[in-house]
Amino acid sequence: MKLRFSFFLVVSILSFSLFSQPLSLDDCISIAKQHNLSLQQFLTEIEVARAHLSEANASFYPNISLSSSYRKSGNVGSEPSGNFSTGINAQYPIYQGGSIRAGSQIAKARIKIAQANYRQKENDVVLAVKQAFFKIKQTQEQIALINTVLKRRQENLVLIKLNYSVGRENQPNVASAEANLAQSEYDLFQAQENLKLAKSTLNRLLNRNEDFEISYDDKPSDFPELDSLIREAHNQRPEIISQKINQVIVQNQKMQAISNYLPNIAVSSSYGLSGENFFEQNDNWSLGVGLSWSIFDGFSTQSKVKQANIAIKQHALKLQELVNSIESEVKQAHSDWILAKQNLEISRKSLSATQSAYQLTKLQYEQGRTSYFFLQQKENELTQAENNLLNALYNLRNAEAKLAFTVGRNY
Repeated sequence: MKLRFSFFLVVSILSFSLFSQPLSLDDCISIAKQHNLSLQQFLTEIEVARAHLSEANASFYPNISLSSSYRKSGNVGSEPSGNFSTGINAQYPIYQGGSIRAGSQIAKARIKIAQANYRQKENDVVLAVKQAFFKIKQTQEQIALINTVLKRRQENLVLIKLNYSVGRENQPNVASAEANLAQSEYDLFQAQENLKLAKSTLNRLLNRNEDFEISYDDKPSDFPELDSLIREAHNQRPEIISQKINQVIVQNQKMQAISNYLPNIAVSSSYGLSGENFFEQNDNWSLGVGLSWSIFDGFSTQSKVKQANIAIKQHALKLQELVNSIESEVKQAHSDWILAKQNLEISRKSLSATQSAYQLTKLQYEQGRTSYFFLQQKENELTQAENNLLNALYNLRNAEAKLAFTVGRNY
């Protein structure tokens, strides 16, 4: 009994430990792909498309029907007679000008389009997850920074009050330092509320309602040259894949229209029983081949073929326009990524310089060689530089996520 209790205790501790582990970005993406409600809706569209394929393929098989009837008839004033009949009929289309095969190809293409639409939505969700995740990370870093600023301003307030007590400072400067401290306290409260909202946004994307922590280490991301990224987008963007499949659909729709110029050939057969008595029925059978050919339909087929040709041209133009648009997106995202990297380096150098300037000014203030006005100015500049670095980090993370999205990467 004691051994069993110990076993369940260990399992419970391990389960709790695993459950309470911080979520990485990869964890969040994996959960979203499995549980996001929008993605689940798009999965049903794939199921619907597959059902339509089964319906389209039904034309490849014979149509078999069984019928049975009893009819009573007679002349007025005479004894009516009854008649039993039972029969089985089969019809099988041998050739319909390629219309059946084209219909099947269209249904298969629509499955691929539904899959491409799902992948496009998956890309959207992954980008949204990354952005929500990075917003949480940025807010957490802001909270840590505000705590640092809060501590710094508390120390400065103590120093200013000490100088005020010995007559080296005035009351307005003390009040200004107290206001700066109060502003930091408000900023901390606001950041904590923003963190709750950011977590709520990520929870909604993951289709869950649990408190959690995240873990993320900034790693330098590298992308290939711009030309390689554009080629990758051509092959990976679901919108391009979907538009190419649409071209297959309109080409097969043209084939369906052309099939009206061609004859339809079908085999039919039947076997039946009939007679006045149920147990005394005569059998009969038939087997035949039928051909039908529309000679003139009021130019309806010609019009359909013309419409199909126009649709093919339209889709070719749409595809080219889409490709041009996506290439522009990739170029813009690549440029934003390069600028974000450079801005991060500039922000780091600026922070280093501002820290040095603040430390020097604080030392001068402690020695009575400068006024609180200059100390406050340098402290504000330092706080701004620290915030600029956080924003630069956030912008770089988002730029990397956006560039990955524009080339069709959903991880």
